[in-house]
Amino acid sequence: MLKEKIMKMDIEFLTSGGHKIGVDKFIELWKSGKAIMLDVRFKEEVNLCSFNFGINIPLDQLPQNLDKVPKDKLVATFCPEKIRATLAYAYLISEGFENVKILATSAADLADKIRPGLIRKLKESDR
Repeated sequence: MLKEKIMKMDIEFLTSGGHKIGVDKFIELWKSGKAIMLDVRFKEEVNLCSFNFGINIPLDQLPQNLDKVPKDKLVATFCPEKIRATLAYAYLISEGFENVKILATSAADLADKIRPGLIRKLKESDR
């Protein structure tokens, strides 16, 4: 599966951004229950700044916790420098996950989205 995916990663694929998802689109899908963030940062990083959009499984623990990653939602992999997110993306693809993207945002930009206006909208959509 990964071999076939890599063979399709030509210049068009990489410049189209099809392997990434922006924070606004992710939040929209997350609100509707169609997406989850897979935070692959280490516990020490999460202790400093955590997000409730999904699950935290550090990259080095992903293989033994693969059963915790849902296959019925878009999985948006996340880490600040994108290296671990990219590795998690490739690993999930190699394990048969088909709906995976790299969350194209920084921790600061993600935190910036969590303002009272967004929280109010989320609460209103729960009604």
